[in-house]
Formats: sequence, C-alpha cells, structure tokens
Amino acid sequence: MRLKRPKRIKPIFARIVTAVLIVAFVLEAIALGNNYIAILLLVINVLGARELCYVLEEKRSTLLNFLYMFIGILPFLVMYAIDFQFGNGYVALNILSSIIMLGLIFNLWLKPIDYYKYRFAFTLFYWGIPFSLASYFLIYGGKDVQMLMLSVIALIWTSDTMAFFTGKAFGKHKLFPSVSPGKTIEGSLGAGVFSIIVGCGFAYGLMESYVTWICLAIFVWVFGTLGDLVESKLKRVQNVKDSGSILPGHGGFLDRFDSLVLVIPFLLLLEYYFRS
Repeated sequence: MRLKRPKRIKPIFARIVTAVLIVAFVLEAIALGNNYIAILLLVINVLGARELCYVLEEKRSTLLNFLYMFIGILPFLVMYAIDFQFGNGYVALNILSSIIMLGLIFNLWLKPIDYYKYRFAFTLFYWGIPFSLASYFLIYGGKDVQMLMLSVIALIWTSDTMAFFTGKAFGKHKLFPSVSPGKTIEGSLGAGVFSIIVGCGFAYGLMESYVTWICLAIFVWVFGTLGDLVESKLKRVQNVKDSGSILPGHGGFLDRFDSLVLVIPFLLLLEYYFRS
C-alpha cells in the first residue's frame, strides 16, 4: 500500500499564519513598553543583516554571518556608547540616511548598483543605521513615540497585505515590471485606499486630525511601496528570489521589513521637525 504524501501548506495560508504570529509578537512588545519594541527592532536588524550576507555574498561562512550581524547593530552600539541624544548628530544621521534612501529610490530607474562591491557599506547604511535610529528613538524618545511606531507598522502591514490581496483579485497592469513583475497598479492602489481607511480609523480612535492621519497613511503607503521595490531590485540584481525562509509565506526578514526600513529615516526626520 502506497503511503500518501502529506499535503503541503498552501502559501496563502502560511502567509496569513505567519502574519498573525508577527502581529502577536509586536503587540506583546508594545504592551511591555518602548524598550521591548526597541529590542524587537534590534533583533530584526541583526537577523536582516544576516540575510544580507546570504543575498550579497558569493561564498558564505559563519564568520561572514557574524560580521554582517555586527555591521547591522554597530550604529546602535556607537549611539548608545557616546550618549547620542537628539541633537545635531541625530538629525545629521537621519538626513544622511534619508539621502541614501532617496539615492536607492532614484536608482530604480538607473543602472544597477554593484551591490557586491559596496556590500559592507550597503549593509550599514541601508539596513543597520535606520533600524538603529528607530531603536534609539524608542528607548530615549519618551512614551509618546510608542503610538507613532505602532501606527506606522500597522499602516505598512495594511499596505503590504492589501497590495497582495487586491493585486491577486484585480491586478492586470504591471506596476514596475523591470524590477518586480508580480506587483500591479491595481494592487498598489488598493493598498493606498485601505491605508487611508486605517489612517482614518486611528484619527477617529485617538480623536486627532483626519488630515494629519490621511497624510501619514499616504506617506507610509508611497514610501513603503518604494521600499519594497528597492529590495526587489537588490534581489533581482543578485539573482535571489527570497532573502530567507524563516518567515513562511513571506520569505525572510528583509522581505517582510523592506518597507519599514525605507520609511524609518524620513519618519524620524518628520517627527523631529514637528516636535521641535
């Protein structure tokens, strides 16, 4: 009698289960306070840097894995060691990070970067600095920053999730086929609409300005989508489908948090500007 092979978990089901677990971890971190959210972001930082080793290196080793992980967390260690505060250095680093992200966005239409040649610098500036800034911001920024980070994460996940589902249901026109053939204009527009709806939900629940929250939702939707495309171009140039497989249905940490990493420097600059 021939034994039946166990049925494979459908990708859509794996995607939903993984998303629910990620949300549960994030909500638990939020419930515990800013320091725990910062620690969660540092974990994402380290594991994402490790995946960059897989994406960027032709020959990999345990030593290289640890080197990339160290590069990822190095900015935070330096900020913590020198008591960085929120002065000119903090602003300058956010500006530098934002400029680099803008360069990566414009590069979507240009000749690909030699990622391997600049692999260590790329890991530091693309991944390590933004997440280190976000972790530092959460630890030393006060209690009021918690809702900002929660709302941005919620908006990014809304955008990512609804882009996937509306794209599957209605997608016909490619958004950026030379970089990411699977993404559609209809999916992106669906992501924008649902992001605005969630933004309005935050405005209603917190009794704050609808205009402010709609602007934040549009900002996160646009830059989050660009962040997804930037990482897609990296993988396409490096001939890698997924950055990892640790998150079933989503790939790796790079695949899951590529939107957040590009949003962070611009978000922190805007927060500093309006707080000052």
